[in-house]
Amino acid sequence: MKALFELMSHYNKTANAQMISVLDRLDEDILFKDVGLHDKSIAGTIVHYTTGDILFFKNYFAPLCTTHIQSESKIEAMLEQPFKLKPEITENLNNLFSARGELDEYIINVVSAIADFSPTKTFDFPWASMTKPLYQFVWAAFNHATHHRGMIAGALDALKVENDFNGALGI
Repeated sequence: MKALFELMSHYNKTANAQMISVLDRLDEDILFKDVGLHDKSIAGTIVHYTTGDILFFKNYFAPLCTTHIQSESKIEAMLEQPFKLKPEITENLNNLFSARGELDEYIINVVSAIADFSPTKTFDFPWASMTKPLYQFVWAAFNHATHHRGMIAGALDALKVENDFNGALGI
């Protein structure tokens, strides 16, 4: 199971980097434009799932690591509030893309430092308390990011922007 999550963490990093390379070529106005996504814009969607990843990996999974993760203070510095990225990240694409890259490295480190994904854990989320094996929570976090990258890919398709960043065969 650990090997699968390590693979997923590298896939996550690769898919985000490939997505960002597509987005980097677009006009900033397109990325902040309401294109009908849950979080309205492509940038808003990246902010949403990046904030979600911070919530899951920093607040819930990092405390289960067998070693301290050095970059945790960098992740903490991205937050204005517990569930809100700082405006200098959300309003500036270069900062958002850089923060996403830092977070992807952090996720790799967290996953590598968890010894066992099988114990049942109870996490008190802002919306509910849940009890499940840890691997289900970790899988759900990776699935959340993949889901939102898929939404972004669909929006880019509608805008007729060529993209192919969400596939896992290339890792």
